Amino acid sequence: MSSPDRVLGPVTLPGRSPQLPDRIALVLRDRILSGELRPGTFLRMDRIAAELGVSHTPVREALQSLRAEDMVHAVPRRGFVVAELTRDDVADLFEVQADLTGTLAARAAERLAPGDLDRLRVLADRVTELAGSTREDNDPAELDPLVSAEHRLHAEVNRVAASRKLAWLVGRSAHYLPAHFYTGSPAWRTGALRSHAELLDALGATDPDAARSAMRRHVLDGRDLLLAHLDAIGMWTDPPT
Repeated sequence: MSSPDRVLGPVTLPGRSPQLPDRIALVLRDRILSGELRPGTFLRMDRIAAELGVSHTPVREALQSLRAEDMVHAVPRRGFVVAELTRDDVADLFEVQADLTGTLAARAAERLAPGDLDRLRVLADRVTELAGSTREDNDPAELDPLVSAEHRLHAEVNRVAASRKLAWLVGRSAHYLPAHFYTGSPAWRTGALRSHAELLDALGATDPDAARSAMRRHVLDGRDLLLAHLDAIGMWTDPPT
């Protein structure tokens, strides 16, 4: 069975204090959802702690968080094992996010105040700048600025939507999308910049249906990219090595 083989980089969770258990959980979650850690792979605390250069305590907390999410299961005297993850499971995670963010985008189009669109354009321009200058990589430390810029753009849309509980649900569901996987992809970057432009046009035209459509397409482009990757690596057929 396989185990994590990379050293944890200086990952920062956008909008949250970068607590070590959160950072560890983020990296492990992204590796599970991107197929690097397959269902059935054992995750031993001592091995993870040694590889990441941390103590057992934050690793245990991270794995317990993943257990609560049904991403891993505890196995007596063996540690933790990556839980089953089907193709439909992955697709469903993105579908939920697409529905929630689409609703927020539609509400933002209806509630846009003076100055909001200008702020959104500045944030979108920052994503465009970083998408062009960030290396195509799977190193979280390299991708963090782009991930954070994308997060800030979405957070501003959510603020304009003025739907606090719905935005909170979006934040929770976003945990299950491997942002560091797809932001490293040139195909995702091209699609994201197109979707951002469509979204800003829809918001400027106060067109909620077009805003919803642009945001849904943006999220589902990430789904299609990830599923194509998982299909290509035999995620659903090949056993863990």
